Amino acid sequence: MTSIKKALRRAVLNESGVERVKSRHPWLFRGNLIQAPVCAPGDIIAFTDRRGQVLGWGLWSEGALCIRVLSFGSHEPDQMELLRSRVERALAVRKCWCAGEESFRWVHGEGDRLPGISADLYGDVLSLQLSVMGWYRHADEVAKVFRKVKKLSAIILRNDTKHLEKEGIPREIKPLLGEMPAEPLKVKIGETYELVDIAGGQKTGAYLDVRRVPALLDPLYEDAKVLDCFSYQGHFTLHALRKGAAEVTAIDQSQSALERAKENISINGLPCAKVTFRCGNAFDIMREIDADRARYDIVIMDPPPFSPARGQLDSARRGYKELAVRGFRRLDAGGHLVFMSCSHAFTRDMLLDTLNDAARDAGSVCHIVHEIHQPQDHPALLGVPETDYLKGFVMGVEE
Repeated sequence: MTSIKKALRRAVLNESGVERVKSRHPWLFRGNLIQAPVCAPGDIIAFTDRRGQVLGWGLWSEGALCIRVLSFGSHEPDQMELLRSRVERALAVRKCWCAGEESFRWVHGEGDRLPGISADLYGDVLSLQLSVMGWYRHADEVAKVFRKVKKLSAIILRNDTKHLEKEGIPREIKPLLGEMPAEPLKVKIGETYELVDIAGGQKTGAYLDVRRVPALLDPLYEDAKVLDCFSYQGHFTLHALRKGAAEVTAIDQSQSALERAKENISINGLPCAKVTFRCGNAFDIMREIDADRARYDIVIMDPPPFSPARGQLDSARRGYKELAVRGFRRLDAGGHLVFMSCSHAFTRDMLLDTLNDAARDAGSVCHIVHEIHQPQDHPALLGVPETDYLKGFVMGVEE
């Protein structure tokens, strides 16, 4: 490649871009550039300062978030060699922190320095999301790298997330290696077995980031009345039953998710008769429960992200607060409320302030029993708040 062509394929950063590189942030935006490269979406390009010094290499996209950083420094990486090295490293980390587990997140995007890749392992089946063109156009090669690192029966591309169109990537679910599972997979998630639909389940099939949270309440379940809001396929419900809960009310807006929860209860040999399933909008059902003055020992609130963007923070605060107020009101004295948020835009301090306001409005005096964070297989990068998304609290109500 001639020096002129090389120069054209480089992105030149302004001072704000150079500062982001100094802080080792994995994203660069259009506003951080003086000059954009002449290249195709998904190409590996160098980014330089004004003097032409190469500061690093990344995958080019046409959107506002235009560079996902692969490496810092002047040496151009080989994309597939870099992928294999980081996939191996990520698996080694999971062998340390997820020892004995068969379901976990193998690669967590920027947290594992592989922006645009999420890979969840369910037994020997990998559910893979490739959300940037720089990986998607090499999807078959990416799949082969994963299978070289670990023996897998199938690798399923689960590309049905938001914003793919901005990258020029079609929404699709298909096998890259092996065959699409004909039936839901029976896998152990946390301490219980669940049926996971790789093609049709939420996210990549299940919510692996909260799989350890139910165990935080182990001393509380025996003979407890439990309200499980946004229960999905019953992960909290399963754990509560396994630990001796007297009864559980499970709420979800998806009837198919509740039917799957019943199947999950059955395959674990747990008593389905102890569970009342309510399908509908959690806000509406909570208002009905509030009006009935029903009381519980444990209330679990694990809502979907109400504020995926900063412009929705006010509405998210209102929604979270209403749920928390009703949750506090429905607790017996000495009861516990679990409340989580999975939106990176809604920070830990915002959530804590919202819960404090809700407790005050409900007339509750609370103490924090546990603080919840995303598990080690969903790593957050220090100094990159966008990667720190899951937060929550277990709160005890004073008698």
